[in-house]
Amino acid sequence: MTGAVGSKLLIVETDEPFRRLISDRLRLEGYTVHEACQESEAHRMLLRKDLDVVLLGFTGDKQLALGLLRAIKETQPLVEVILLRSSEDHSLAASIQGMKLGAFDELLIPLDMETLVRRIQEACGRKGQRESAARQTNRTRGGDDRGKRGPNGQDQSPVG
Repeated sequence: MTGAVGSKLLIVETDEPFRRLISDRLRLEGYTVHEACQESEAHRMLLRKDLDVVLLGFTGDKQLALGLLRAIKETQPLVEVILLRSSEDHSLAASIQGMKLGAFDELLIPLDMETLVRRIQEACGRKGQRESAARQTNRTRGGDDRGKRGPNGQDQSPVG
């Protein structure tokens, strides 16, 4: 099963060989993949890229990862985040906190790639549904007429 063409992923993981392995496999599945090994690099990409799903390494400093999860949800609220956690490094409290902050799922490393791809597809689908709902809400509020420009560049928004 292949990924949705055009779905954009960001993988934030400090373990470069692991990150590259996942990136290469997901590119073969048809995803556009961006990589970041540090929090600062991930922040820059969040500001520059329109993303669908973030795979967030959740090993080591849990508070740093939770802070990045918060930043992701503040910067791009509809982006789905999948936490990647080592099976040896389990903190139930941090996992619960991640879900409360809006993580879509948490997967254990070592990863089953078929499961990862399936969860990414589901996350992309959920993001699409949430975007559609947001557009529908905007239309019912009249938001789709704002800022429309006619062929001569003049504002065509309804008056009143």
